[in-house]
Amino acid sequence: MPEVFAGQAVPGARVRVPVGRRKVTGFIVGVREEAPEGVQVRPLEAVVDPWPVVPEELLELARFIADYYVAPPGEVLRAMIPSGVAPWGERRVWLTDGGALALPGSREEQRIVEALRAGGTMKLSELQAATGLTDLPARVERMRTQGRLAIAETRTRGTRYVQAVELAGGALADLLEACGRSVKGREVVEYLAAAGRPATVAEVTREVECGGGVVRRLVGLDVLRSFTQAERLDLAGQWMTRRDEEPFRLKEDQRAALAALESGLEDGCYRPFLLAGATGTGKTEVYLRAADLALRQGRGVLLLVPEIALVPALAGEARRRFGRRLAILHSALGASERQQEWERIRGGEARVVLGPRSALFAPVADLGLLVVDEEHDTSYKQETTPRYNARDLALVRAHREGAVAVLVSATPSLETRRNVEIGKLARVDLVDRLGQGAMPEGILVDLKQEKLSRRPGEVHFSPRLKEEIENALAGDEQIILLRNRRGYAPMLLCRACGEDMRCEDCGLPRTLHRRESMLRCHYCGSSLPAPARCPECDEEALEPIGAGTERVEEDFAALFPGVPVGVLDRDVSRRRGGAAAALEAFGRGDTRVLVGTQMVAKGHHFPNVALAAVLLADTYLGFPDFRAVERTYSLLTQLAASGAGGPRRHPDLPPDHYAIQAALRHDDDAFGTRGDEVPPRLPLPTVRPASSDPGARRV
Repeated sequence: MPEVFAGQAVPGARVRVPVGRRKVTGFIVGVREEAPEGVQVRPLEAVVDPWPVVPEELLELARFIADYYVAPPGEVLRAMIPSGVAPWGERRVWLTDGGALALPGSREEQRIVEALRAGGTMKLSELQAATGLTDLPARVERMRTQGRLAIAETRTRGTRYVQAVELAGGALADLLEACGRSVKGREVVEYLAAAGRPATVAEVTREVECGGGVVRRLVGLDVLRSFTQAERLDLAGQWMTRRDEEPFRLKEDQRAALAALESGLEDGCYRPFLLAGATGTGKTEVYLRAADLALRQGRGVLLLVPEIALVPALAGEARRRFGRRLAILHSALGASERQQEWERIRGGEARVVLGPRSALFAPVADLGLLVVDEEHDTSYKQETTPRYNARDLALVRAHREGAVAVLVSATPSLETRRNVEIGKLARVDLVDRLGQGAMPEGILVDLKQEKLSRRPGEVHFSPRLKEEIENALAGDEQIILLRNRRGYAPMLLCRACGEDMRCEDCGLPRTLHRRESMLRCHYCGSSLPAPARCPECDEEALEPIGAGTERVEEDFAALFPGVPVGVLDRDVSRRRGGAAAALEAFGRGDTRVLVGTQMVAKGHHFPNVALAAVLLADTYLGFPDFRAVERTYSLLTQLAASGAGGPRRHPDLPPDHYAIQAALRHDDDAFGTRGDEVPPRLPLPTVRPASSDPGARRV
């Protein structure tokens, strides 16, 4: 390793290395004095970060993930940082006019000036190689603040830059004296001194209530230094606006639960909890108050939710409590937004991080509290390399960093229930529902008894459901309709030849999205335009089979014209601010009906909801998944409690099944202890003996 990189080539930093004819960027995971026997070592070309982008505790976690989940270490490390975080060494630097004319303050600065005079605009990694200075980052930053160097940040698409100012060097009294008789000028200096940080010109003029000319005059007097910085991006579309509410008073069971979490925080060591309780019992209030205590202790907080669509509601409340200390981190943010939030976390400005499973790898220093909300949700499992379960890794990270871990659920997973039984988790229960406290009324509607002629998977509104909808609309109340399939129909079938438009790569039928007129594979993401005629037989015999959220919305509009309907599914949540907009519109009452996938059943609280209907719930029990029963129970239980309390109904459920019965009776213990009663097993296909006929089919 070149001597120039000795102080910077540390574990967790990124470096550029030659591999064949290519130059690739990798992570340092360890430093050895000598190369292993038989290994030829090539010198590093550049260290592209002046500090580790993956701190030591996350580097250890990456090693655990690579070993436990048998994942490539490089893939694990790449997943830990946002793709938009540009290497420090890629930034370009050049001499300003003042820097070219000024006398160097030291021999090291002379080497920097000479290298830039010879090379012009250079990358910082190139400048380091040319000067051989191990402390180049600090020297470059010092010369930049003196106005002798200019640095261009590596811009991501859409990044805007704004003018900022900071106090020049010297005593505060001298700076105030240099302002002369300008009252506003002195206020600007006092504001920056009190803030203890640089500020944008717009921020200064707004807070001091002065014009831009005051700031420009102070820059000319060398009282302030001016520079450009990336504009702070507004993430207001990522959270729901919260109404001003009266101070919340904890109930007795909430106080007991909070006391248990606070005891763990005060111990300052790893303490794992399960915070259980039906939707509406105030679990969020408990763990947010625990987060406030962790912040007062000077420790960081991680709040994980299973879906991006759940971020806006929780972010609105967290933003109200924690202000600018909150950072939001997820894949639906733009590259510039992800980089900004990640830098705020790494720099310590943001101490509370909220996001889905990828936020688990946020570089929060001195982690004190790690919350996994809706811990039972299968969305915490990463299905692409590196594959991992964020719920389980949250416990591992909390254990390694001595933090309190809180798994939160109204319907805990069976693994979590077992961990409570064997003492790996301490269970804390909330039993008192907020508001009226009544649990919803459940109604079973057996569609086989309704004598409806329907094709498999096609949605029909039963007479009982229509009656309940009419009652809710007449009472100026709201409705949630759950159909856990997005798009218009799961299959577009040709009735003439049987062509079903399967994905060539996955072998699965593509889902019809009629609004976009596209056929999409929900497994690999491939798509093609929806044809008007069958591409195989050229017949106009294409028919959508089954129903998704788009079809439910269409059928509802045909039955109840003029009723405003909103949709919440993954297609909506991928649009910028789409999930927050849909939930806010429903919360305000702008839409009377919310049609959606499982996203509508996860921890929402809508006081005016009078009817929550699960359409074709028996199809969920029939999914080819060993967790189908568990997932169906969780879905029904949480959807039933989406309102504020009082009699609520959710018709159109299948006939008797122990999971359905437990959900209707709100008996979580019964579901968790009924392992001896399993759903009837479907008959297995007949296995035919092998045949000597080469054309014979085997099942």
